Amino acid sequence: MDVKIKRHTKIKGLANPYDPECEIYFERRLNKQAAENLKGRGRMFSLWKKQNGKCPVCQQRIDDETKWHQHHITWKVHGGKDTLGNLVLLHPNCHRQVHSLKLEVKRPDS
Repeated sequence: MDVKIKRHTKIKGLANPYDPECEIYFERRLNKQAAENLKGRGRMFSLWKKQNGKCPVCQQRIDDETKWHQHHITWKVHGGKDTLGNLVLLHPNCHRQVHSLKLEVKRPDS
């Protein structure tokens, strides 16, 4: 039986999961990992359906062309979990604005 080799990306030496400055770095890692496995793709599809295919920040459609990032409503550095109830899909630019301007994102169903 052959076992496929899976390479893992090392975490940056100075990256700290409890530092708000590193939040986007860890969310990007999570997005990459999720895109690489079927469970992650199913999770993203569930979020997309729950949001009616729209970004909760700009209310525009999210699709393969516009791309997306997963965002933790309660940031992980503040105790947020990797559960569907704490995640939303945002456009990459909307995600950068949320973090740089420290905007609050509400759950689509709330």
